[in-house]
Amino acid sequence: CAHCNTLLLSTESDSFCCGNGSRALPSLHALPPCLQSLLGNPHHAHHLMEYSRVINNLFTFAGIGVTGTFQQFSTRGHDGPPSVAITG
Repeated sequence: CAHCNTLLLSTESDSFCCGNGSRALPSLHALPPCLQSLLGNPHHAHHLMEYSRVINNLFTFAGIGVTGTFQQFSTRGHDGPPSVAITG
């Protein structure tokens, strides 16, 4: 974007990020040291890029909204961790 220097996808217009300069976006915070060390090491960065889809899939369920309640499953009389029962 010419206004806020955001890297946009080819299908996104300049107004997508900051509304052609009408909104000020906050700067991103620096990465935590553990992530900086991953990305700063070429060997680790290569593996991170190689497995990025797998890593992304591990966190896919973190963004699911729940309209019901969490189910408490019991095993041999002991309660397990709260779980989401996916139906439909």
